[in-house]
Amino acid sequence: MDLPWGKYLLVFAWSGFKFMVGIGLSVGLQLSFWEQLLLTLSGGIAGVYVFNYFGAALRAQIRRWRKLPDTPAAPSAFQQRVWNRFGLWGVALLTPPLFSPPIGAAIAMSFGTSPGKAARAMAAAMVIWALAFAALADTPWVRSLLANP
Repeated sequence: MDLPWGKYLLVFAWSGFKFMVGIGLSVGLQLSFWEQLLLTLSGGIAGVYVFNYFGAALRAQIRRWRKLPDTPAAPSAFQQRVWNRFGLWGVALLTPPLFSPPIGAAIAMSFGTSPGKAARAMAAAMVIWALAFAALADTPWVRSLLANP
């Protein structure tokens, strides 16, 4: 399929910020298995690394703009329940379908996980989910749904 680069960039960018939106866009644009896999996977992994390594700096800048205190917030009760129940690998596996890279990174960072360790776990989870969703979107059943609205 011959799509303009702007649409590819849109799927890539949304996959890095909210993975499921990137999946939805790629299915809606009827991307091939390989296009969907490469764009959502690379976008998701890029988002994971950006938010794990630069998330603290982004939050600090937003705090300065909004004139909020410089003290970081303690993990919320929800974050504590998720971390206590699932740990890093559970958060990493839940990040693509339920959370988003910024939320997954925030949960991992709030419990003192190093950015590199969290990013590697979340990137591995992105591979699993991107493969699963690309394979599902490439099934005849989904293709027939898209062809007959």
